[in-house]
Amino acid sequence: MNQKNLEIYYDEEADILEIFIGQPTACYFDEIDDDLFEGRDEKTNELKGFKIFNFRKRGGMKDIKISLPANIKIEAID
Repeated sequence: MNQKNLEIYYDEEADILEIFIGQPTACYFDEIDDDLFEGRDEKTNELKGFKIFNFRKRGGMKDIKISLPANIKIEAID
């Protein structure tokens, strides 16, 4: 089984949440919704992560749901 790491980084000053999947590679990012970008490997087109701008303004973890290949849902715990 090919296990991949999931890294999550939040820049509070810039209000950007970054989610990285697997080993870092050169990526390009496409906007898939307002302030939501999907990163893909430049050579293989493999999904490598997401960037969410204005994260707090979008509701923080409460309202952000991203479908990943592993069907992981990220949401706040009340």
